[in-house]
Amino acid sequence: MFFEFVKRVKNMTNNVWLFFLDLIFPIECLGCGRAGFWLCCDCFKEIKFKPRQYCLYCKKENDFGQFCPAPARLNSRSGGCRVNYSLDGIWIAALYDELLVSRAIKGLKYYFIIDLADDLSQLIILFVDRLLKPSRILQSALAGGVAWRNFKLAENLPLAILNFKDNLVVPAPLSKKRLRWRGFNQSELLARSVAEKYGLEFDGVSLIRTRHKKPQAKLTEAARLKNVKDCFEWRGGNLKKRNIILIDDVVTTGATLNECAKVLKAAGAGEVWGLVVAKG
Repeated sequence: MFFEFVKRVKNMTNNVWLFFLDLIFPIECLGCGRAGFWLCCDCFKEIKFKPRQYCLYCKKENDFGQFCPAPARLNSRSGGCRVNYSLDGIWIAALYDELLVSRAIKGLKYYFIIDLADDLSQLIILFVDRLLKPSRILQSALAGGVAWRNFKLAENLPLAILNFKDNLVVPAPLSKKRLRWRGFNQSELLARSVAEKYGLEFDGVSLIRTRHKKPQAKLTEAARLKNVKDCFEWRGGNLKKRNIILIDDVVTTGATLNECAKVLKAAGAGEVWGLVVAKG
């Protein structure tokens, strides 16, 4: 009886909160102000995808957002950008400089407009469709017969893209304190939508944040790295070389995603790729 009472009070509180939220922030397009939409179709179409992916460390453009490998020269002492990361790369759908993108992310995270998760999820899904296009063309070509050129092309595709259906989708976790304050994990909402769209396995409970630290947004790059160090744990089983898509809303330096990837690879993960709405 007590728990049922608590549940009813919580529902009443949520309904009152939503009522006042509608009064303060009536549902209207973040772009044009059209009533009834947070992002109307016309404004949503105006959002530009990130034209090219790049290595997050050195910003050199490439096809799939992978970190630069070590140079092929035998006498090179450089380990490439790759040695600085446990992540294999990061896929970035759009830029935070896009006004509608930044407004939508802020509306979801700081004003708790949970419906915006649907719009941001759709943005990620449309981006992933573009990302997968070369893989789909290649797989069709391979099915048509053996060709050396096709196999060479396949060598350049990340396994997480070439074998996309085998990926495990994992959201970047929030601390318990931040989750209680916000009431939801925005990364989990995005990750669930992506997993459902593509029929991928989803795990939103095994990767956890064990420590609550300062928000990353206002920290320097060096402080970000220190702030998230040893903050995550994987409490699932051995991942047995399973490729992971690690989903978050925004990436800046990649410190949070990389710390998560470190934990996932220690648990036996294969490739670990970040997938985010925007680069901040």
